[in-house]
Amino acid sequence: MKLIKTQDELVELAERLGVRSDWHEPDEQAVTATAHGVSFDNAGFWGEPFRSSYDGKEFTELYVTLSQDGEEVAAVNLATLFAWATGYRDE
Repeated sequence: MKLIKTQDELVELAERLGVRSDWHEPDEQAVTATAHGVSFDNAGFWGEPFRSSYDGKEFTELYVTLSQDGEEVAAVNLATLFAWATGYRDE
C-alpha cells in the first residue's frame, strides 16, 4: 500500500483508480475509503507503519485508506488532505 505524501502522488492515484477529477461517485470504480487513527495532525506519524499505542490508547494520526475492489491501494493523512483543499502547495 502506497502512502500518499504529495499532491502529484494523489493525482497519479486518481488516474490509476479511474475516478473523476472531482472524485464524484468513486463507487462506480469500486473505490472505498476507511478512516483510521485518532490524532488530527500531520506531523508524520500515520499509516500502517506508524500505528502506535501506549497503555491501550492509540496515538496514530488520522488517515484514510483507499481500496479498490476490496484491496487497499493507498493511504493519505487527513490533515494533509485538508491543507491541500485549502490551498496549501507542496514545497
